Amino acid sequence: MNAQLLTAYRGEIYGIAFFSYFAKNYADKTRLTLWETLIQVETVTANLLEPHLRTSFIPFKKDDVEMQAKGIVDAEKWISLPWDELTEILTDWVEPYEVKYREWYAEAEKNQEAFALIADHETAIFECWKAFKNGEDGEKFLRNFIQQYSA
Repeated sequence: MNAQLLTAYRGEIYGIAFFSYFAKNYADKTRLTLWETLIQVETVTANLLEPHLRTSFIPFKKDDVEMQAKGIVDAEKWISLPWDELTEILTDWVEPYEVKYREWYAEAEKNQEAFALIADHETAIFECWKAFKNGEDGEKFLRNFIQQYSA
């Protein structure tokens, strides 16, 4: 389970870089708040995972250059997609992670709080993209997550 905690944390670093690239470069500037909110979800999650990593003696890098680069490379592939196509792709892309992180949470014998956080964060992102894919505002799922975990 320690490897899973680290994998999830590294995924947050990836996500921060990925969504930051979109915030800076996506042509439709009306989506800036969405990208900023996604960055906040990833940042809150990373920050809350760090104490769990420390107490489990799992070394981690806040400045994980490899994951940052990977996030940017992947964002570059999709940055020019039209909104409808982007929401379709991101919904499909996030779904298997949401399922996997829910499974991790169900199987966790230790660090249940951390695995609940990991699962809840991915569910918020998945529900966000699903809503946008269906023509609805998905940011409410992100805001709810932030409110729940920033209290």
